[in-house]
Amino acid sequence: MTIIMNLGNSPSLAPQYMAMIPAEKLSEIQTKYLEDLGKLGKDPNALEFKDRRFMGEAWQNPWSKALVSTYLLNSRYLNELVQAVQTDNKTRQRIEFATNQMIDALSPSNFLATNPEALETILKTQGQSIQKGILNLLGDLGKGKVSQTDESGFEVGKNLAQTEGAVVFRNPLFELIQYKPLTDQVYERPFLMVPPCINKYYILDLQPDNSVVRYMVSQGHTVFLVSWKNPDTSMDRITWDDYVGTGVLEAIRVTQEISQQDKINILGF
Repeated sequence: MTIIMNLGNSPSLAPQYMAMIPAEKLSEIQTKYLEDLGKLGKDPNALEFKDRRFMGEAWQNPWSKALVSTYLLNSRYLNELVQAVQTDNKTRQRIEFATNQMIDALSPSNFLATNPEALETILKTQGQSIQKGILNLLGDLGKGKVSQTDESGFEVGKNLAQTEGAVVFRNPLFELIQYKPLTDQVYERPFLMVPPCINKYYILDLQPDNSVVRYMVSQGHTVFLVSWKNPDTSMDRITWDDYVGTGVLEAIRVTQEISQQDKINILGF
């Protein structure tokens, strides 16, 4: 554990990291923290903190203002402790990463009872926002992943991946799509696109006005695009070597074979 939080005590890093801070520096940081905490106890506006998460009008009530100011003071204090740890840069970066993950997770905006904007929304919607949130949670649990957008608003072939093409090759790792040219003449050298294996192929073919695939075929390129298979339990022994050999290299071979060209252009990221 990187951070220790106890009610009634100031937050601190784990003991092994606190021991790596020079005593004089630690005393300086702690003294400043206690001074600032005392100021906040008298006036929540005593310290000038700016954070876009808490700029809304709902956060300006005295209780929320005091809570946010204390949270931001603790955040600053923990980061000052991290920077004071005497260790190599790589270790400090790891401590800093873990500390900031915990700080962000404990933000008042992440909890219903301490988020005045969420509480206002509950009142305005007469509880409908809570019901909607629970339904979203159940939906995410059912899918096994957190939704970041309203996925019902997108459908492949209608408002996603509208560029005309066909699957010309398939193996256990991917499908290879070849797109229909939009010009009378095309370049001899084909263009193979390989998206990350964690992305859907249509990241490169969203809508006509922001589709890389459509732009390339409109410029006279013969485009091939790798569509990775969604991983499942049957792929539990697949390695990165397989993704390179059976995936990328095989896609190159098939593109060369279909186009009858030894040299091809490739986009990968």
